[in-house]
Amino acid sequence: YVYEPDGALEWNRLALRTAKAIRAIDAEVPIIIESAKGGGPAGLKTLRPVNLPNIIYSVHIYSPHTYTHQGITAAGRESRVVYPGSIDGVEWNRDKLRQTVQVVRDFQLKYNVPIFIGEFSAIAWAPGAEKYINDCIEIFEEYGWDWTYHAFRESPVWDVEKAGTNRGDIRPAADTDRRRVLLEGFRRNK
Repeated sequence: YVYEPDGALEWNRLALRTAKAIRAIDAEVPIIIESAKGGGPAGLKTLRPVNLPNIIYSVHIYSPHTYTHQGITAAGRESRVVYPGSIDGVEWNRDKLRQTVQVVRDFQLKYNVPIFIGEFSAIAWAPGAEKYINDCIEIFEEYGWDWTYHAFRESPVWDVEKAGTNRGDIRPAADTDRRRVLLEGFRRNK
């Protein structure tokens, strides 16, 4: 499936058809449905809930992309973007993050469904990454959302056990501020 601006109807049909096929085989296994548009919160604006049991809705949180992906994608080419702070002419902090995920909260409350944040992170060298990660976790916990960090030991640029100042400078680190914040977030959910 390739997302098209007016393709939400097809995405909804695909989600329903896939969920029904799974339910025909297994009546209980949890099914996670991500929003269209790369799993971002905006995709929930057109997503329609599937009327089947044990469905979980998932999104990815990487806003603002210029900050979270600085130095690795075209949207994040600007170097040393700081959080909290002015990013792309907008003041980004916990309140702005909360505004960004309001569409997710609205979807949760409107349809009374569980939410899973399937990915969130900030690049290893992003100044203030530990604050960004903490602010995300605080919001997720406040709203009762399940969450997982992207990506633990998958890629060195996201790994909280690595440090560096750019993609070519990543090295193992016994401890990082990002790691401590993430472990504290995990401890909330024993």
